[in-house]
Amino acid sequence: MSLRFSVSLNVFGTTPDRYCPSGYREELKLTEKLAAIAKLKTIKAVEVSQNDITSDFPTKELRRILKDQGLLCSGVSADLANDRRFALGAFGHQHPKTRNAAIDEGRKAVDIARQLGATDVTLRLYSDGFDYPFHIDYTAHWNTVISSIKTIAKYASPDINISIAYKPRDPRKFLTVASVGKSLSLCQEIAMKNVGVSLHFGHAMMAGENPAESIAFLTRSNKLFQVYMADSYRFWDDMMVPGSVHMWEVMEALFYLKMAKYKGFIVLEMLPERIDPSQACQIAVGNLSIFWKKIERLDPTELRKAQRTLDAVESQKIIRRVMFTGMV
Repeated sequence: MSLRFSVSLNVFGTTPDRYCPSGYREELKLTEKLAAIAKLKTIKAVEVSQNDITSDFPTKELRRILKDQGLLCSGVSADLANDRRFALGAFGHQHPKTRNAAIDEGRKAVDIARQLGATDVTLRLYSDGFDYPFHIDYTAHWNTVISSIKTIAKYASPDINISIAYKPRDPRKFLTVASVGKSLSLCQEIAMKNVGVSLHFGHAMMAGENPAESIAFLTRSNKLFQVYMADSYRFWDDMMVPGSVHMWEVMEALFYLKMAKYKGFIVLEMLPERIDPSQACQIAVGNLSIFWKKIERLDPTELRKAQRTLDAVESQKIIRRVMFTGMV
């Protein structure tokens, strides 16, 4: 098994925030973003959003450019959080007109994936949640969220997988699908083969999880569909270069991906506000590749034997030997 890297087009965006709403760099055209990514020889694919396709830039044109640049499409994300129509909710909105509009965006993402030869669509439920106590009817909200996802999944079946991206907060104070446990519960209730979970390392950290355990948890049910990588300090969605903050946790996550024989792409999803995006991608790939080489030297049988002792010292001896051998 070897790592396959993709990058979200958002990495090459203007990275605006509330202090600098115009962004920290000039906006690149979509063609310019793809050209910059194509120069990164270690990255073979990109993830696009349904918002990238417009009447002025149809899917056919994107497919042509991807082919010319030698890039694959690793997947399509349905991202509704930046759309004012869904400020009060999207898949969980209680007004049928707004909810159906959100579902249509999900269907659009599925159509784009099919036309670009991708097999995965990630639903980012970042508009669905609440801000205040007594703000929403939780039961009704969950029912509509599940119904909406099921509708999109039926449209996507059998050739397109639908992945649920979970996150505890941002932009809502509380997001509905906030943890790996809620995500898996949702999948089990929907009970469709093509519905699974996208694990984002940084979001898992935000949720107070150990990403490696979350990977193992999802793998047990064959519901780990996509993996996104960015680091964070846990309190917020910092979207930093993977491995720059939580080195050990990244290594353990990679180990469990290896044990799971994960065959999908590792999608880089960072917001390098003050770093050149291309350099951020190079550092990210470098970090993950170095950690992967270390993990390949790790004997799983020896580690499992140490873990059965329940003595953390025994496993730490093995990990430290693998990590630090050969270092100056």
